Amino acid sequence: MVSASKIMLTLKAYGLSRIAIKGQYDRKWIDETRDKKLRKLVRYCYENVKYYREAFDQANVTPADIHSAKDIYKLPFLTKKELRGRLWDFLPKQIGPCRISRTSGSTGVPVCIFSDENSRMHNAAAIIKYRKAVGIALFGSTIITPLKNEAEKTKKPAWTYFHGLHKTYYVNPYLESQEHFDYASKLFKRKANAALIGITPAIVKLAYQVNDGKVEGFKPKAIITSGQSLSDKQRDVIEGVFSTKVTDVYACSECGEVAWQCRASDYYHINEDNCLVEILKDDKPAKSGEVGEVVITNLNRFAMPILRYKVGDLAIATDHKCKCNRKLAMLKKIVGRDGQNIICPNGKVLLWNQLKGFMNISQVRQFQIVQNSDGDLTVKYVPAEDADTLWISKLIKSRFEPITGNSIKFAIEEVTTINPAKSGKLKLVVSNYKR
Repeated sequence: MVSASKIMLTLKAYGLSRIAIKGQYDRKWIDETRDKKLRKLVRYCYENVKYYREAFDQANVTPADIHSAKDIYKLPFLTKKELRGRLWDFLPKQIGPCRISRTSGSTGVPVCIFSDENSRMHNAAAIIKYRKAVGIALFGSTIITPLKNEAEKTKKPAWTYFHGLHKTYYVNPYLESQEHFDYASKLFKRKANAALIGITPAIVKLAYQVNDGKVEGFKPKAIITSGQSLSDKQRDVIEGVFSTKVTDVYACSECGEVAWQCRASDYYHINEDNCLVEILKDDKPAKSGEVGEVVITNLNRFAMPILRYKVGDLAIATDHKCKCNRKLAMLKKIVGRDGQNIICPNGKVLLWNQLKGFMNISQVRQFQIVQNSDGDLTVKYVPAEDADTLWISKLIKSRFEPITGNSIKFAIEEVTTINPAKSGKLKLVVSNYKR
């Protein structure tokens, strides 16, 4: 039974979504909404949150110094280390009803996040906004969601309402069983006009099952991926199998729904009424076309405010204006996590982003680099059906040897699957080495 408070929260989210959908075409509304929220949030943090009062005083900045997004550079940065180490200092003097969650911990120790009703309501409105942009109506749509990992097993169909009133069905692509194949095939046939929404690795896994003929395919009305950066190869696989353009969403536990793609381009619209996004190079604004560090300010969360947060991701800044006529600022591309580099025993560093390029092998479906406790590497890969594994091994060797040199030993291991973490994310680099 849904409580009255949840019904009211949902209705408010629906109302906010209508405002946001209309406002995204009005640059003046975007600027005024963002700046008004920023001023309110900064003042609230200074008056109610111990961490920010101390940080602002140390930086010699007061709420009166922050008038608009142009003044954001005056505020100090926030890192995961500070968020983990001083958790209680981020909570305000008085805190209302909120939900506690944990980040996936993809860069180390998970972070606890407190989300109040205000932030959840605005986040739901942002989801409704981009779903509508790709043809998913607020009421009556059918959604199919792949589950995140094998441990989730199965889940019964259910009516979901917070992001729109929909009937949601679930499949588990990590169950390599005939029972799963038959269920998924029948579901796709019965719900041929459904939208496919889920975490990127799970949708890719499902696409390969359709590609291999284990599951009968269908053409979804929309495909929305999220949770992990979408590579060009993964996009090609999904769109090739389902014959539907992919809409990728950039979000994080700490700051909610950040940016999303419409159907007019592959660039990302930033939810500027919900968050302020900076792309920085050496802590200065990156130029259009440059790769920079993503820094986010959540404009709606008061239970645990997040200001100028170095989330640990990289993205490409842009001045691009979308043909869809939305006036939201954009990102050219989400490069991915500024993740875990490999440090060799001799001190040489193998950069994470450099290693990422090894994933782009046509006959390789999954790829993972494991650094063992002695510093050596094991390169795991899942080959496509009928792949030339000898050729793959030679190719991996030829790509790794120039980078590693004689500083480290590596072995190549062919496996049938690489299981995701509990969050559903697949780590490219796993290091068990302690220098």
